[in-house]
Amino acid sequence: MVDIMTSNKSLVTRVSALALACALPIVPALASGPVAPPPQVVDYVMPAPAFDWAGAYGGLSYSAVTGRVTQAPGGTPDMESVNGWGAFAGYNWQRGNFVFGPELSYIDFEANYPPFINQQRNALELRARAGYAVNNVMFYGFVGAARSEFFGGGVWNSENGVSYGLGAQFHVRNNFFVGVEAARRNMSFSTGGANIENDIDTISLRIGYQF
Repeated sequence: MVDIMTSNKSLVTRVSALALACALPIVPALASGPVAPPPQVVDYVMPAPAFDWAGAYGGLSYSAVTGRVTQAPGGTPDMESVNGWGAFAGYNWQRGNFVFGPELSYIDFEANYPPFINQQRNALELRARAGYAVNNVMFYGFVGAARSEFFGGGVWNSENGVSYGLGAQFHVRNNFFVGVEAARRNMSFSTGGANIENDIDTISLRIGYQF
């Protein structure tokens, strides 16, 4: 009887020791608290511009026109200051705040070079515009090819050259916009073995609609 009781106590002691040994690795984990999950990586997406400038547009312009002959045999005085009406049409692409695209512009005017009989009329341009938009306001520059007509030697001569300038555009309501622009055109042509060069400057008020 004593042997059986001794054997049972020995068995209980072994089981208790085994249970304690299994429980020891769990104690540090419980003491340190629950393990926090790893932080999630969130991709930042840049918000889209508040105003969309992309698409076709067109409108009318009213310009103050001045000019001068920069090279001619014997010299020619400055062109008289006149006003002219015009029209323009173009298309914009937009990448973030950057806006760019082609534009066709025409200004109808006719001016003299007093007291000479020389005259200047019309300005047609194909431009490449690029600008930076801040919401519904855009500041831009452009460069392009220009064409005009100069009266000299008893005939109207076609002039070709380059145009460049700066402007600002502001959308006022819905798709309507207004703008102001300063431009210069460096023109030239040859007649009777002589080369004629002149500048045509404009300050324009523009009103248009974006489709």
